[in-house]
Amino acid sequence: MPEVTATKKQVWTMGSYSLLTLSIMIGFMYLNQFATEVLQVPAAALATALLIGKTIDFVVSIFAGAIIEKVKLGSKGKNQEWLAKGRWVLAIVIMLEVFPTAGPVWLRLLVMTVAYAILNSLMNIIQTAYYGINAAVAGPNPANRQAFNINMSRQATVVTLITSFIPMLVTTLSFGKWNYFVVAVAFMLPMPFALGAISRLADGKDLPVGAAGAAHQVTAVDMFKALIENKYLLALFATHTVMYIGQFILQGLAAYYWIYVVGNFSMMTVANLIGAVASFIAAMVMPGVGQKLGKKKATTMGYFLLPVIYLLMGWVGRFDYKYLIAVNAIGFFAMYTYTPFLMLFYMDAAEWHFNKTGKDTRGIAVGLASPPMKIGMALGGTIGLTLLANTGFDIPGVAGSPEWIPKFMAITYWVPACFYLVMAIMFVSLYKLSDAEAARCAQENFARLQAEQAAAPTEE
Repeated sequence: MPEVTATKKQVWTMGSYSLLTLSIMIGFMYLNQFATEVLQVPAAALATALLIGKTIDFVVSIFAGAIIEKVKLGSKGKNQEWLAKGRWVLAIVIMLEVFPTAGPVWLRLLVMTVAYAILNSLMNIIQTAYYGINAAVAGPNPANRQAFNINMSRQATVVTLITSFIPMLVTTLSFGKWNYFVVAVAFMLPMPFALGAISRLADGKDLPVGAAGAAHQVTAVDMFKALIENKYLLALFATHTVMYIGQFILQGLAAYYWIYVVGNFSMMTVANLIGAVASFIAAMVMPGVGQKLGKKKATTMGYFLLPVIYLLMGWVGRFDYKYLIAVNAIGFFAMYTYTPFLMLFYMDAAEWHFNKTGKDTRGIAVGLASPPMKIGMALGGTIGLTLLANTGFDIPGVAGSPEWIPKFMAITYWVPACFYLVMAIMFVSLYKLSDAEAARCAQENFARLQAEQAAAPTEE
């Protein structure tokens, strides 16, 4: 592995992208609770509305890379313009998503769903643009790319620490139904400044729309070929779709554990705080382990540990929440063996395809990292709510009963564990691209583009 050549300012600024995660966390983790408890939306209506919003989100996620390649927002780089301008739209919809709208149920649900759809649709483009800037600022040096992502993961542990207080804040602040909104606004404020700083890093490095050589321009057909013809990208797409289905089943139901199994929602703050401390320690230690093993071996190890962790949580959590907290804390060490490297696999697959075909679909390929999450959100959320309904959750007196708790723990922890096991097997079986081969492709691609740009005629 070569030495990191990026400056400390670049490493820390690129890592501040984690503040975007902070800004969306209220809606991302607690939208179900906000809708049912504050807006008083029935669970069935909520599931239908979110499925509509997620469908819109998914369609946009497929075309995120192509949108960046084709839509010109200004005179600067195609990626940096989306961060510079999109951050303000994000700020507005983050607030609207948890706005305690008055009026009939349909109006309350409509405002939340529209904000949800816009927020998540734009996030697809923002994330794709960020990794375009990531590649432009890092250059072909894989050490720079890893440094950016590892630092972002470490900064994200501070975000995790802050968000661990969300359950306490939304239940104990004195603003009543405005609690979610107040916390969302406070968490959102650093985000526009972080995205603005990241955008400025790409000055002179990020090419405007249409600036690349004609030989590398991509069409709508190329967008689909980027997925179908790129065997490694297709492997990642399928593998992570399975992963996110399991993840969003768990995330959609986990809060109900504290409400109905433990009987004290505020205890979730304690659990999140302990998890945040564990994640901070894991983020300091495990990425270094991953670099020594190589990101592919480290990711494989982490993937196979996850189903074990969640099987244990589903078993011990029914007896005492302290056991669940302890096992969950251990799980962060499994997660941080692969978390900093997830997007690097997409970038590697994109470099391999460019090197092989001569078509620069790298932006589109990175954009295709979002649809698996969107599919997972739609299917995982729907599957989770459906399984929850089948436990008798909506029948008065059933939720929290001794007969109900084992069913709930099984669907919340054991079902996701099965998805994680399938994911691990798929990754080992289908993703065969080595770290060394990916680095070779990136370096050759960079040299090719540099030579073409040097040979291109200049405007008089």
